[in-house]
Amino acid sequence: MPMRALETPVRDPFLLPVCECGGPMNLALQEPHPTRAGQELKTFECQSCAAQQVFTVEKRVAERD
Repeated sequence: MPMRALETPVRDPFLLPVCECGGPMNLALQEPHPTRAGQELKTFECQSCAAQQVFTVEKRVAERD
């Protein structure tokens, strides 16, 4: 049987991720991406089991008046 590639689900960038244990996650760390200038790393940590998930996201441009 041929293997099917798993698709990465499209996730709303304004929603917090949910841990595999089902617990809620909070943003624990936000830092610049080490090799990509236009991106940053966001680390989320589960409130229940302390598991972490790291996402690479585009930097938001600050609006100036």
